[in-house]
Amino acid sequence: MEAILNLKDIGERIEYLKGYLLEKTRNQKEMQFVELVEELYKSPKEQRVIEIVEKFGYHERHLYRVFKTNYGVAPKVLLNILRLHLCLTFMLEENKDLVEIAYLCGFYDQSHLIREIKKYTGISPLKMLKNYQ
Repeated sequence: MEAILNLKDIGERIEYLKGYLLEKTRNQKEMQFVELVEELYKSPKEQRVIEIVEKFGYHERHLYRVFKTNYGVAPKVLLNILRLHLCLTFMLEENKDLVEIAYLCGFYDQSHLIREIKKYTGISPLKMLKNYQ
């Protein structure tokens, strides 16, 4: 998280995350999931695990195993990480308020967004902004 926040813009952050995920998938049999992650980057708000299952024709449990093997996290966790990355971009680069960010990133409301940020980072969005500044 710290390495991502220290990067200058969203392009660098996306490339960093892509590199991390590609490293995790190196020499894996199911490389089509690299394509999936690429697609998720484009629009994490509009993606759901059930849509991923339907797109690739996998059973939900198999998809979970493949993600755990290739990325070290469950599909839902990866989607949340991508959404939070988008949230951080809006917070840090576009200075949008949390209500608008929650809507843009596919969270139910502002409190849902705040809970997810705390869950993944251990700090509130306000503290995160203060630390970043």
